[in-house]
Amino acid sequence: VCKSAAAFRKSQCNIIARGVGLAAAIFLVMVNQQRLQAWHWLFILGLAASFFRPKNNLRLMRSVLASVYVCSALSRFGPTAHHGMSAAIVGQFLKILHINPEIAAGQIGEVLCHALNVGELAVGLLLILPGTRRYGILSAILLHGTLLLALGPLGLRHHWGVLIWNICFLCLIPVVFAGPRKGLKSELRDSDGGNRIATTLVWLFPLSGLVGIADNWPAWQLYSTRPESWTLQIQERHLPKLPDSVQPHVTSPLPFDDFVFVKLDRWSLAETGSPMYPQSRFQREVIRQVLTEFSDTDEFRIIISEPERWRWWRRVNRTLTTQEELLAE
Repeated sequence: VCKSAAAFRKSQCNIIARGVGLAAAIFLVMVNQQRLQAWHWLFILGLAASFFRPKNNLRLMRSVLASVYVCSALSRFGPTAHHGMSAAIVGQFLKILHINPEIAAGQIGEVLCHALNVGELAVGLLLILPGTRRYGILSAILLHGTLLLALGPLGLRHHWGVLIWNICFLCLIPVVFAGPRKGLKSELRDSDGGNRIATTLVWLFPLSGLVGIADNWPAWQLYSTRPESWTLQIQERHLPKLPDSVQPHVTSPLPFDDFVFVKLDRWSLAETGSPMYPQSRFQREVIRQVLTEFSDTDEFRIIISEPERWRWWRRVNRTLTTQEELLAE
C-alpha cells in the first residue's frame, strides 16, 4: 500500500510539473510573440503530447515530427526554387565538394533546389508509413548531416540555434521512430478518439499555414520564402531619429539614392539572439515602434512582399510611404 501511495504521489507530481511547464511556455508566448520560435513551439507540442497515454503519445510525436518535414517542404514549392536559403545551401554544399558553385546557377541550380525540397518531403512521407520508416530514418539522418555541413562552422556559419535544431532532429528521429513496425490501420484502430482528433490537428494546423491561417513558424515554414516580408527604408538624414540600438544595423545608401535599409532582422538577432517573428502583424508593429519619432512629413518606405492566399508561391508587392498608410494596415 505504501509503495502504491508513493508511486501515485510521484505520478501526480510529474503531471503537475509538466502542467506548470506547459502553462509557463504558453504564458511566455502570450507576453511576447517573438518567443514563438520553431523550437519553442516543438517544446510546447512535446509537453502537450506527454499528457496522452504512452502509446498515443508516441504516435502523436511521430506525427508532429513528420509534419515538420512535409510542411516545410511544401512551403518552398513553386515554379522557381533557386532562391533564398535553398540556393545558399545548394551553393555551399557544392563548394564543400569542391564543385564550382557557378554550376548551380541557372537551370542546374533550379533542379538541385527542387531536389532538396522533394527530398525533404520524401523524408516526411517515409516516416509516416510504418513499412518505410527505416528508410525515413536513414534519409532524415542524411538530410540533417548535409544541413549541418552546409550551415555549420565549415559552411555558412549560421546561428548556433539552427545547428542545435538540426542536431536535435538528428538524434530525435531514430529514437522516436525506431521500434517494431505496425500497420497504419492497426495504429489508428488502437488509438482512442482524443488521439485521433489530436493527430488530425497536428496535421491540419500547420498545413493551414500555406493559405495564411496558421502563423508561419508554427506551420513549420522553415527556410521558406513564403512568409511575409516587410523591408524598411529611411532617408539617411533621419538616422538620428531611430532608436539607439537600431542605428548600428543600417546599410549605406545605394548609389544616386539617399535612402538606407534598416536591417530589422540583424537588429533582432543582436537584441534577442533569435530571428524576428515573421508574421506581418509582428513586423508591422516593430516598424511602427521604430518610426515613433518620425513625423508625417519624414520620408520612409516600407516595401511589403506577401504571398497570395491560395497560390502561396506567387507574391504580391506594394509600398507604404506615409504614417497614415502604416496605421491603415
